[in-house]
Amino acid sequence: MNRDSVEYLSQEQWAQWHTELLQSTVNRAFSRVPFYKERMRDAGVSPDDIGSVEDIVKLPFTTRDDISDNYPYGLFSVPLRDIVRIHALRSGHANPVARGLTAQDLRKRTELTARFFKISGVGADDIVQICLDPGMALHGQDLKEGAENLGALVIPPDPVSTFTRLRIMADFKTTVLITTPSYGRHLFEIFKEKNMPLAALNLKTVILIGETLTDEVRTIFERELDCETRAAYGIFEASGPSMAYECHCKCGLHIAMDHVIPEIIDPKTAKPLPEGERGELVITTVTARANPLIRFRTGDITRITKQVCTCGRTSWRMMPVESRCDNLLTVRGVKISAGQIEKLISDRTGAGPLPFLVVLHKWKHLTQIEILIAIDEKIFMGSLPQLHRWVRQSEEIFQEAIGISCRIRPVEFESIKPCLQEGRFAVSEEEFNKGC
Repeated sequence: MNRDSVEYLSQEQWAQWHTELLQSTVNRAFSRVPFYKERMRDAGVSPDDIGSVEDIVKLPFTTRDDISDNYPYGLFSVPLRDIVRIHALRSGHANPVARGLTAQDLRKRTELTARFFKISGVGADDIVQICLDPGMALHGQDLKEGAENLGALVIPPDPVSTFTRLRIMADFKTTVLITTPSYGRHLFEIFKEKNMPLAALNLKTVILIGETLTDEVRTIFERELDCETRAAYGIFEASGPSMAYECHCKCGLHIAMDHVIPEIIDPKTAKPLPEGERGELVITTVTARANPLIRFRTGDITRITKQVCTCGRTSWRMMPVESRCDNLLTVRGVKISAGQIEKLISDRTGAGPLPFLVVLHKWKHLTQIEILIAIDEKIFMGSLPQLHRWVRQSEEIFQEAIGISCRIRPVEFESIKPCLQEGRFAVSEEEFNKGC
């Protein structure tokens, strides 16, 4: 089917499309992925039970714990000789997220990202600059390849200072900036502090990913930079950074339904919810050859509408993510879990799990992480210079593991005890200063 027309299928055509692809995906997962075969048998379902897309509710869920537990090759559905690329991504769990791509997977992902750019008004004459944290490196690579597919000139997310990025933006006349809402605001806060003239910029579009783009923040970008804004949504585990994206109407993000089947469930009961109700987004990939995901629980809370958009596209739209329903913390587009930090601390101290608290600070719109670790003289008996050296080394190790910079501060347990309630492991600076 013509890629330009796929987003305009009727709901009946979508149902047929999804039924065929779902049956193919379930058959392949059942026959080639032992994990899915065992899960389906435990759930009392087989590929023969999937007669239509409505039968998707019979299938078991996949979670991030499942992906971590089956690292590295446990969820691959093709032989390694068919894999042309493997990404081992940082995750909020004990093991990285291992994602394999066949040549077909790679082509489809690049085509999808290029389609998202095209809908966002990006073309061959544009200069696209990508400014993302290292923890979003894979998104950056997908975006780079998608933009290059359209013939655009791309400035990738090199590890340079904010001011250098601004200078590059001005000197090379960047027309399209891709970043997170928080880093974008931070970027232009520095821009104003340096008294750089707005005329030095040639931006026409700012594409914001990784975090929810609020109406307030959108207005700030469009008013202060006199440019267009677009939002996109994606998860590392599935179809990349362009799994859902805005058209010019900006009334929800069009889900790439030729690649995924979306559902909304009650996060507590796991029961499907009617159209328009707020719940957890669940995704089934139907074009991924190497790593199919069946009913993957994203942890993101949103709503979906099936109404035809004013632009004419019939693909379902998801509203901006409102919150999370799991214990993952998202900072600048990077997901962090309590277990991940706990393991890092244990590895550094050799003393087993220690109490800790993540405090989130805001600096020029940018969220920064401070990890307070309860360490006493029984655990650390060295000199003060040794403690400072241990902290600096730990900060480097944590940054490499998490994907964003963080500060580490040894504290007494009593100073963080009031905040460690009901399973919380992260609080804002304001909450911490108030004693939680």
